Amino acid sequence: MKKLICILCVLVLLTGCVERKYIERLGIITVIGYDLLEEGFLEGTLIFFQFDPNANSVSQIITSRANSAKGIRQDANLKSSKQLVSGQLRLAVFGSKLAEKGIMRVTDTLARDAAVSDLLYMTIAEEDAKAILSSNKMEDAADIGNYLNSMIRKNIRNEVLPYSTLHQFQHDYYDLGRDPILPMLNLEDGKPVLRHLALMQDDRLVGKLPVKKGFYLKLIESRFEAGHLEVGLPREKFKQYFKSNRNHEEIDQMFVTFDEINSKSKIKLTSPDSLHFNLDITLEGRILEISDDLKIQDPKLVKLLEKEFASLIEDEIESVLEVFKENQVDPIGLGQIYNTHRPLKEKGEWRKMLPDITFDANVKTRIVRHGIIK
Repeated sequence: MKKLICILCVLVLLTGCVERKYIERLGIITVIGYDLLEEGFLEGTLIFFQFDPNANSVSQIITSRANSAKGIRQDANLKSSKQLVSGQLRLAVFGSKLAEKGIMRVTDTLARDAAVSDLLYMTIAEEDAKAILSSNKMEDAADIGNYLNSMIRKNIRNEVLPYSTLHQFQHDYYDLGRDPILPMLNLEDGKPVLRHLALMQDDRLVGKLPVKKGFYLKLIESRFEAGHLEVGLPREKFKQYFKSNRNHEEIDQMFVTFDEINSKSKIKLTSPDSLHFNLDITLEGRILEISDDLKIQDPKLVKLLEKEFASLIEDEIESVLEVFKENQVDPIGLGQIYNTHRPLKEKGEWRKMLPDITFDANVKTRIVRHGIIK
């Protein structure tokens, strides 16, 4: 009996009241943007949902200023009748001025917030985050936050953008011999679009790469399962395979669209002393469309297409690597490979070596079938 009384007393003492949160009183933050102001101040742009049947709009936007990411939330709460919470935060946009100084002051706070998912998408604005989030051109989406989140997620799924979550950024930032890379948002006629990828030295924006060049980055570092690419090949080399004698002299390129691209890549450090890497890529895909009327059934033409396609990819890979070397960034993880042969002490040590890297790319392509020919 005494034991039972003791157990009941312990249970009573352990019983607590969980704080109740009524959804009608909450503002659910879905997207947040950060811009750097003068004297180190941060400006935050928050988009949040409110579940209020009497409200004119389900989505609201608030701008606040503070010295820290937490301070932005506190200041924003002074401007809303709702209690702002971050449990559904899906996207963070960083202004270019802040990104050039470094975004770790904010991302570290986000990573430490238990309410923020590590699957939060991260992007860089080519100008101000506030301008991006203030856009009202968003097709049929409920708000700009939903539109941006859907656009980023779709292009990652379609293998156009690199995987750019908070977890991936933290992993690349702390990993020795690798730098993060994030998608960049810009405005064209007032509408947010994706045109570049942000090249980061640790957490600082130092350069950018066209989104279309991101295909070659992914080709180097991982594998495609359903890629898509449009390329221009020299028309003169295919002259004998034209079906008609139309005059094409005004255009020196023939445009070919490939889809269902599958690829595998292997990078090997052949000489730690000379920093020489070998890259072997095997790639196969389907021709979806060709801008010229060719004798596509001719096996010699298919072999020529494969050869020219492989040559173009090798040239593009070389140009992308030159951009990385000029900006002293390593989004591929070449430093990780080097580190397995000769351990690095710090990222700065590898960064000084980057301009001296040499690369041999060997690309083998195979066209499995062809589709529409104009």
